[in-house]
This record gives sequence, structure tokens and C-alpha cells, in this order.
Amino acid sequence: MDEITKKVISSIMKDRFLLSRAIAEGLNKDLFEIQEEKVIVDYVLKNYTKSEVFLDVDLLKEAITEEGTFTPKVGEFIDEIVKEPATSLEVLLSYMEVLKRKYAEKELLSISKKIGSYVELKARKENIMDFAGGLIGEIRGIVQGRVKRKLDPIRSNLITFTAELESRTGEENIILGYSMEPFTLFTEVLSGARRGFYYALAGAPRRGKTNFMLKVASAIADNARIPILYYSWEQTKRVLFLRILSQETFIPPYILETKNVLNDPTFSKRYDQGYVKVENFMNYVYLIEGMREDTINRIRSHALSIMQEAGTDQVAIFIDYLQKVPTTILYQDLSQQVDEVSGGLASLSLEFNCPIFAVSSFDKEGSKLDSEESPQRPTMFNSTGGGDIEYDTDVAMVLVKDFKDTNTLYEKIMNSSKEGRVDPNRIPHFDILNLYVDKNRDAPFGGNIIIQYLFLIEDNNLVEIGYKDIAQDRTYAKISRIFDWMLENGYLVNMR
Repeated sequence: MDEITKKVISSIMKDRFLLSRAIAEGLNKDLFEIQEEKVIVDYVLKNYTKSEVFLDVDLLKEAITEEGTFTPKVGEFIDEIVKEPATSLEVLLSYMEVLKRKYAEKELLSISKKIGSYVELKARKENIMDFAGGLIGEIRGIVQGRVKRKLDPIRSNLITFTAELESRTGEENIILGYSMEPFTLFTEVLSGARRGFYYALAGAPRRGKTNFMLKVASAIADNARIPILYYSWEQTKRVLFLRILSQETFIPPYILETKNVLNDPTFSKRYDQGYVKVENFMNYVYLIEGMREDTINRIRSHALSIMQEAGTDQVAIFIDYLQKVPTTILYQDLSQQVDEVSGGLASLSLEFNCPIFAVSSFDKEGSKLDSEESPQRPTMFNSTGGGDIEYDTDVAMVLVKDFKDTNTLYEKIMNSSKEGRVDPNRIPHFDILNLYVDKNRDAPFGGNIIIQYLFLIEDNNLVEIGYKDIAQDRTYAKISRIFDWMLENGYLVNMR
């Protein structure tokens, strides 16, 4: 028994998650050359996959003996396997590829011998068309064994989906992915963060892109209880953590960093409430400082490791931001690098069947368009390095400032301050932002979808306002609702 087969068998016997992934990658007894290895693997596949409780390895000899396939050599192999620790998921998958390659090579050698024998035995050879047809079937079997996933016709999809329909209740569920509450409208428009979907969010500097993504990441972790990998090539892990904590405690990061908030009655209460919220998802969010070596392949390795550690095949990945992700080739043209990274993220979302969110920066023209009120607005095509990102994505979004609504709200607050209604020294910094969902594959409903957010800059927080009606000229009622909300939640201090 060589080292690779020993590690593979040990891993599938000792870790149910590794066994399930190995089966999905095409594990079967024919990949192993020695008969004793085939016996052990065959028993594991027949019995361990049927039980919720993994069988004790020590009982394996007795169980195989009862099946009548035990030999002294099988016993020796089991003793070797027991001593071998399970490997990581990434290593197991690489070993599986080695086994499949060796099996394919052996089958090709067998086919070459058949061809040689056929040519040599000219007097007794069968019809050449029949002979070639048989070889085609064998070669097809090699190809099917080398692909990672089993290829099935849609018959299985039809049967599975019909069973799903029969099990449904009368209630309609429009959310197909992970909930992103408290972003209710965002969840509704996208039908949740869907598995296998690639999302891109573009925006100018200081428009709240990172804060928005951190809020979405925390929401998915809180609602779905799955691992979240958040990569940033701009912020340290501590800065990202403080932003998350600020969003949940409503305490600005600079106050968290500098003041003794636990001795302040107001801040202490906020901190305690926020602590409980963060505690709910703190074991699921991984904040990662992006490094030069963190290419798409390295991100893939990290995700496999975290999924194995958590014993799940579900994960969500956030990239902040796309133009900073390194590639193995140092491109002279940024657009080529962006194209490789964006295409790689799209492929990774399909490979892991997980949602991937990527932040994209604007080029100079896009940033200029979002620097002042203008009849034009930037789009995903204003992304740094070219606009091909939108072609790769399932959902393309753009976050821009609504200058008109922001100024209207500011004027209302200033007028209230002059009237003595609110404290002029306690006015927070804020913007009203428009989230344009420009591309939304398989959308629940179409149309020009624009969701508005109140961006509370000190708290790094975004609050959903509602859908924006582009045909609505007067926004007095909406601005009044936002004003009242700020009063009720302490962002404005009522002097009356």
C-alpha cells in the first residue's frame, strides 16, 4: 500500500465530510490497484455512507470478516490505515486526481494492448467497425472517470424538482438564497444571496462599499450560520472588525478605539447590546488581510480548509476589492488582470456552488460622475480596468450618491436647527445613496430597481429607506420620514 492510497482510505474512513466530498469527486473501488484496498474501500462506500453515525475503525476487521472478504493482508492494511491521520480536503482532492490519472493511464495501456493484439491476429480479427465501437465505449468510460463530477441527463433534475414541488406547503417563498436581513428590500430584489451566483458592487471612494459588504457578510453569517470569508487588500483585520462592531453597537470606531466606553452609561448600554449581536455570528466570519500570494487558487485553498473545519459544503466569499486580487502572471495591462480575476471568481462561485461578492472601484471618469449632481451616473462599465466585469457577473450593482435627496435632508435638518427643534452641535455626517441593480439574472421581478440607503458615516452603517421612484419629483414626505427616524433613533437630538 503506497502513501497516497493509505492517506485517501484513512481520510474517507475517519472523516464523514471528506468521504462525501470524495464520492462527489468520483471515488470508487476501481481507482485502487490492490485487491485488499478494493475490499476496504468497497465496504466503506457500501456501509459508512448509509449511516448517520460513522462506524468505529476498530470494528472494521470484524465487519469485513462477516462479509467473507477478510484476509490476513486486509488486516495488515487496516492496521496501517488506523495509524494514518486524515488529511486536509485540498490534499485529498489532489490525491484523488492522482488516483484517477493512474487509473486512466492503466486503462489506456490496456486498450493499446487490445489494439496491438487485433492488428497481429489478422486471420481471426472481428469486424473492424465492431472492434472500434467497443474501444470508443472504453475510452468514453475513461473520460467520464476523469471528470470531477458525474454527468447526468436532466431526468434526475426533473425527478428531484418534482419531489420538491410535492413537499411544498401552500405558502410562497420568494427567497431562493441566504437572507440578508435587515436589508429586507435587498434580499427581496436579489431573492437572497444565491448559491453559485457572482455579485459585483461598484462605486466611488468613500461611498460606503466596504461598509455595505461587511453588513451583508454579517447578515448572511447571522441568518444562515455558514462560514464567511471576507478578503480585504486595503484594510487591516482590526479596522474591518471595528467597522462590524460599530455597525452593531452604533458607536463610531474612533470612540471604540479611544474612549472607555464601558464607563459611559450610554455607550456601555449600546456596547452590551451590540456585543450580543456580534456574538451570534462571531464564529462564522473570517476577516482576512489580502496578501500578494492570495490569488484565486489560494482563496480556493482557504475556502476548502474552512469548509472542512466547519464540516459543511456551504460558504460565502467577499472580495474587497477586485482590482487588488493578485494573479500568477504580472500583467502590464490592468484590464487583463481584472478580466482574469473576474472570470476566476465567476468559475469559483460555480465550483463551490456559493455566493461570491466582489467590490469594484471606479475609474477617474466614474468617480468624477459621482462627485457632483449630474444627469448622467456611473455604471459598471466605469470600473477600473474596464467594464467586462458585468459580463462575468450574475448580478451587477452600482452604489452612488443621491445629491438631490441628500441636500434636501440636510436643508430640513438645518432649518429645524435654526428653529430650535434639533441640537445644531449634534448633527451626524450622512449621505443618501442609491443602489442601482443594473443586471439581475433570474430576477424575481424586472424593471429599473433602485434601493435607497441612509449612510450614517460615523457609525459605518447603512439603513434601508425604500425603493426610489425616478418619476417622483417631490420627496418631502420621504425626507420627513427619514428626519423622524433620525430623531427617534438618537441621530438627531430633539431640543423640545
